[in-house]
This record gives sequence, structure tokens and C-alpha cells, in this order.
Amino acid sequence: MFGLTQDLSDIQWRAFREGLPYAAGAMLLFTMLSRMVQCVGPKARACYCFAFGLCFTGYLHQASIVFPLTLTLANFCMADSKKLWLSRPAATWVSNCAALLMTQMMRGGTFGNISTSLTFLDAYQGPLQWQTSYNLVALRHISFAVDKHWSSNQLAVQEPVRAHLDTLKARQKASLPAGAYNLITYLAYVYYPPLYIAGPICTFNSFASQLRVPMRLQHKYVFLYAGRLACAMLLMEIMNHSLYFNSIAKHKLWQRYGAQLRLSTADMGMISFWVLMFMWLKFLVIWRFFRMWALVDGIQVPENMLRCICNNYDIEGFWKGWHASYNQWLVRYMYVPLGGSSTRLLNVWLIFTFVALWHDLEWRLIGWAWLTCVFFTPEIMLKKAAMQTCMAPMRTKWFYRHLCALAGCINMIVLMAVNLVGFVVGTDGILPFAQRCLLEPWFMLGTFVVCFSAVQIMFELRSVEQRQQAAVQSSSMHSHAVTQTAQT
Repeated sequence: MFGLTQDLSDIQWRAFREGLPYAAGAMLLFTMLSRMVQCVGPKARACYCFAFGLCFTGYLHQASIVFPLTLTLANFCMADSKKLWLSRPAATWVSNCAALLMTQMMRGGTFGNISTSLTFLDAYQGPLQWQTSYNLVALRHISFAVDKHWSSNQLAVQEPVRAHLDTLKARQKASLPAGAYNLITYLAYVYYPPLYIAGPICTFNSFASQLRVPMRLQHKYVFLYAGRLACAMLLMEIMNHSLYFNSIAKHKLWQRYGAQLRLSTADMGMISFWVLMFMWLKFLVIWRFFRMWALVDGIQVPENMLRCICNNYDIEGFWKGWHASYNQWLVRYMYVPLGGSSTRLLNVWLIFTFVALWHDLEWRLIGWAWLTCVFFTPEIMLKKAAMQTCMAPMRTKWFYRHLCALAGCINMIVLMAVNLVGFVVGTDGILPFAQRCLLEPWFMLGTFVVCFSAVQIMFELRSVEQRQQAAVQSSSMHSHAVTQTAQT
């Protein structure tokens, strides 16, 4: 682009960029055939999604598809077993977590480990190693088995979803008839091509219900969504051709060429900031591409990246808006079953440890998870204390807003530091940078002033969002009341 050097040091982005033409071709072919099959009926559509998904994953993994397919069938047999101890959520969690950890430790394993006569099959691994996408497959295994168990035990909402409440959240809670939890629909869900590689994550109840009764989807929304995705991809290309901070951080050039570069603390802070910006934009483009593919096929899934990375001032809000579909999955299958808000201070440690191990077996991710919990715990306690009845007079004081902004400012700095530990420099890289920051009080003061001002702007944005949501809810209730009156 304009003769500029391109930064392709990030492996995920380079693989996505190189495979984009093939993914676009697969999207076109899959969608055209899917539109034809949808005219036949939901059963035919489920069979088609499974058949195409099997061919799609067969191309990605080639001979190695045997491994995830075996685990998928084993999970179905457990969930469908007449022995209650096998079909319970606890057994589902233990078996899938064990399979996930073994997959990570063995890096997927090889046919040679099974038998020397099968060693020749290891040459046919495909363009994508199967263990790379197995973490998402494991989430789908758990979702199917637990939804099936809850449905059979009538722990899920049994009422049909009404038209004016036809949302993704409602479809996740509404259980399906027993016949919906069949092998074909399950395989179609696990290997659904648009969501197989990177998500977003969709629960089985929501996916299967949309195969049976599609949600209303406006074509205008899909076209606008595609346009926004194109703008984000263009912005990503401009960033990679003009800002090389990700490459600088990955190769730690300040250590190799420290004398020549002479980077100041402000320079290091700028590198850290733009690396996080790169991560946010990278995942936004990848997740929105595959979500758009699902939307074109008529399947709605939760949106990830609900906010810009610069529009977050608390840890809770950040994780609700970053990998939002994963957060909803965790709330449904971990947070609520573990006790919800009544055991929240303990839940966050279990959940974030699981999230770290789910990503990969690395100490830096464990450090990221536990550091997040260390700072998340006081945030939970402060929020709970602030909402107490005795604090009502305090909330009306002029300085209360500024105290909240100060807490938000500290949270922003903590979020940047924790994510640098988990996904950029690791625990060994953050300590030298922290020492340099503490030795330069003017840099820290300037950072606090900028973050404090940014939080004040975010407060105003949240107020606007609340007013807009209230207006939408009022309009929806009014239209529903009018409809009910007309019917009577």
C-alpha cells in the first residue's frame, strides 16, 4: 500500500489475511446452497449444515479430522446416555475439560502415537491444525450436553418464545422439544462452517431454534454490517502499513537495540497502547467477518467487541464487551450454576482460571487471570458498597462522580497492564516497564490526567446510551400494547 512496508508479524492476522479469499469463496458457495436447502425444511437444512461442515473441516484438518470427530461423538453418547451419572453436567464438564487439557498438552497428538502403521497419515494435517479450533468445539460440546440435560429436567424456560420477545437471550433460555437434541442437529451445530474457526460462540438452544424457526433479519442491517466490516478491514490495512508497534513489541527491539533506539517511558507507553489497539482491531475484524457469514446464512449470533477498547473504565464492563459471546456462555454455564452473585467473589477466580487454561497452557495466561481477579475483587466490593442504601446521600454529592472517575482511571491503567501481561510481554516483560513508570512521576501524572478526563467523557456516553435504551424500551412496550388492543 503506497509503497510502505507491511507489518505481518502477528501469526493470527497473517493466517486470516492469507486465507480470506478462500473463506470468502466458501461463504459464497455455502450461502448459495443453503438458501436452496432452506426451502425444503429445517431437517434438510440441518443435514446440509452437517454435510457441508464435514467437508469444510475435512479440508481444514484432512486426516486429523478423526480426532475432533471422535471426541464429538463421544460427547454425544455421554449426553444421550440412559445412565444419569454420565449425562449430568458435572460429568460433561470433567470429560470435556480433560479432553481439552490433553489436547493442549499433546499439541493435538499424532497417528504415530496410536500405531506405527498409521504414521503416514501424519503427513496429511491440513492448513489448520485441529487443536487450534478445538477450544471452541469443546464449548459447543458442553453447551449441547447441558442444554439437553436442563431441558429433560425442565430447568430451562418452557414457554414458547413470543414474537415481541424474539431475541437471542430469549432463545438461549427457551428449551426445545426432546427431538431437537438429535445427532444431526448436534453435528450441524458443532461443525457449522461460519462459526467453526473463530466463533462467535452460540449456544445449542439458540442455534437449533433458528434452524427450526429463523429470526427476523433485515437485509439493510446485513448490508450496513458488511460495510462497517469493510471499513474496519481498510483501517487494519492502514495500521499495518504505517504503525509497526506490534512488530516492535513482539521482537522486543528495545532490548536488542536499546542503545540506538533510546526509547523513553512515554515511547514504551505508546508502544503498549498501540499493541492493545492492534489486538482489538484484529479480533474485531476476524469475529465480525465470521459473524457476517452467519448473518448472510440467516443465523444470528451474539456480537463480540461491543465497545471500542478506549471506551472502557471498569473490568466488568470490559470483559462483557470484549469477547461478549464467550462472556454470555460463561454466565450461562459457569457463573449461574456456581451460585451467581451470591458467590461472586469466589466465582471470578474459578472462571478466569478456566478462561486462561481454555486459551492455552501458559504461565503468562495464568498470571493474567489471577492478576485480573486480584483487581476485579476490590471493584466488585466497591460497587456493592456504593449501591447500599446508606450510601444514597453520598451518590448525590458533587464529588461522588469524580471519585468514580478516579476509580475508573485506576481501572484503565490496571486493564492495560494486565492485558500486556497476558497477551503481549508476559510477566517478565511488565516488571521493567512498571519500574520505569514509577521512576518518572511526571509521566504517571500525565497518564492519570488523560485517563481521568477520558472517564468523564465515558460517563456522558453511558448516560446517552441509557436514555436511548429507555426510549427504545418505551417504544417497544407502546407498540406491543397497541397490538394487543387491536387484537382484542
